[in-house]
Amino acid sequence: MESNSKKRHTPKAGALAAHAFALFVSLACGIAVASAQAKKPITRDGLVKAVRINGLSTAELVQQIEQRGVAFEMTADAEQELRQAGARPEVVEAARSNYHRPPAAAPVVSASAKGKPTVPPGPPLSKNEIVTMLQAGSPPARVEQFVDARGVNFQSNAAVAQEIKRAGGTNSLVGAITSNYVAAGGARRTQPTTAASPASATSRAPDYDELTDQATAAYDARDSARATQLLQRAIQLQPQSPRAYQLLGFAQLYLQNNFTEAEKNMRKAIDLGGSAAFRVFHDHANGSFRDTCAGTLFVTKANVTFKADDGQHTFEAADPDIREIKVNKLVGRLPGALGGSHLPGALGGSRLPGPLGGEGDIGAFHIKVKRASDSKNYNFAPLTKKKAESELIVSLVTGYGGVKS
Repeated sequence: MESNSKKRHTPKAGALAAHAFALFVSLACGIAVASAQAKKPITRDGLVKAVRINGLSTAELVQQIEQRGVAFEMTADAEQELRQAGARPEVVEAARSNYHRPPAAAPVVSASAKGKPTVPPGPPLSKNEIVTMLQAGSPPARVEQFVDARGVNFQSNAAVAQEIKRAGGTNSLVGAITSNYVAAGGARRTQPTTAASPASATSRAPDYDELTDQATAAYDARDSARATQLLQRAIQLQPQSPRAYQLLGFAQLYLQNNFTEAEKNMRKAIDLGGSAAFRVFHDHANGSFRDTCAGTLFVTKANVTFKADDGQHTFEAADPDIREIKVNKLVGRLPGALGGSHLPGALGGSRLPGPLGGEGDIGAFHIKVKRASDSKNYNFAPLTKKKAESELIVSLVTGYGGVKS
């Protein structure tokens, strides 16, 4: 019986070993080129704009920086510009710690190598294959070329990222793995890169990160049509990534005033583990809105957070601690409150049309949060001054959290 058992299992083990060996040989024999396919680090201008429009939370920005790196050194001037845009200290420190130096120039390719693919075709890579390649001494940039060309059959998370890095991987490789997940049964449409025409910024279509970077710049310029087009292309590339849905919902709400489509994309972003972002005023004066700060409220499956534009004021409440969230029944006379308030990035830096003060409802809502043995009430007013926006926020918080209004 023991002998038969060995015979049954040996072919399978041999096939796996042969597959791993073939993969390693194809890697070792590949033509060395510069890592032009590597994920592009975030530029200084791109990070400033991402901070300024406030469409991603601090945690989401830090995650992007850690996965992609930044293309600039954190000088005193760069830090000042980021802080003036509203960057939290966590964002500044993440950028400081994840500077990626520019890659060396690509070597000259011999005529005999022209037309040969640098990455042989094959199925998406498994995590074990990537770890094996790194442990066998393959440069992370070369492994990243395989990931970009063939994709991966697993989704990245914090534990996976740590394992890849322990094997010798880089932040750039982790970012490539995150962006190139191929679902079971899915197929990649990318053509193999050739030594004669390496994938460069001028010869390949922009990837998911580049599309969302360009969309952020378009939003900052209040170019609604371009921002929407770029984000829809990004979604086609990676339909299971939340960031493009999140930014698309944000743009549809504040650049197009399209509540219906905005809600669809915001819910999709939350379902995929992202957040929905809302531009709001936070009241400091017991509901009178005579003293406020402007910022963004983020709704996720697990919590609600607020980040002020000046980077100084934050608020966070886990769903179990939210006792109540409701649209305020009445907003009394608010002489001058919120009138002409400035919201950087919300509407391209323009002042809000018309005062929010005076008689009438500004669509304010409140969140009652459990604090120790007591509770505290927080009042917010939506950028659009519309009750419908507050109702959407309430609907998302109650729909994904435990509180029932």
